[in-house]
Amino acid sequence: MANYFKSYKPKSKVLILDANDDVQSKKGLFTKAWNERYQGIVEYRPNSGLLDVNVANMSLKLEAEDIRADVINVIPAQKAGKIAIDLKLNNANNRFCIVDFLTYGSTAAKNIHVIGDSIQAAPGMPKSGSMANQQAKACAAAVVALINGQAVNDQPIVLNTCYSFVDAREVVHVASVHRYDTANKTMVTVDGSGGLCPLPLRCWKASMPGPGPRVSGPIRWRNVLAYKASQEKTASETPKRFFMAFVG
Repeated sequence: MANYFKSYKPKSKVLILDANDDVQSKKGLFTKAWNERYQGIVEYRPNSGLLDVNVANMSLKLEAEDIRADVINVIPAQKAGKIAIDLKLNNANNRFCIVDFLTYGSTAAKNIHVIGDSIQAAPGMPKSGSMANQQAKACAAAVVALINGQAVNDQPIVLNTCYSFVDAREVVHVASVHRYDTANKTMVTVDGSGGLCPLPLRCWKASMPGPGPRVSGPIRWRNVLAYKASQEKTASETPKRFFMAFVG
């Protein structure tokens, strides 16, 4: 939205009203984009707890003030899915589900496994689609082992990569690796793994010149990373440059 406003409606503004006291994910990457690309267009306001929404006059009642807007997108407080709550699996602050990270089995009920955003995440473990995919694979392997009376993998490792667009062509990302800590019975981030990308990555499109797979039809969501080295310098002399194509 900010990128669209910058190009077509520069007098418009995006207000991010956060009940938290600070940005919770990719803070450095997001604030850099807001400050360098969208100064005066994106405004982040922490400690903005929402009390009520008035649809009739398109206004928000916050703890400290009332705000009117042309478009309002309310994201409610996060919690586990309805099916997990109905089964009373949400035993972490009455919101999320505590699991055994070796099997992702619920600690509230036997033979029920929970993954993704519904679980009480381990310290430093993000709630992303990539992480949910990794958890699903670890969970499935554990379930197969349990069904067949076999030992469950006692040293699971999961990976995370999460991308966010900062304009129509460039993305920033964060990556991390997490392993099981036997002593504390939880997942911990592997020292030195992953981190934040130093520069945005550019999305490669069929209309861009140069070598690369040709994409026909509309661009859709499937992550395909393609590396393109500079034709003027050797790969050892030139920093690696990545292009991401979203193809159907």
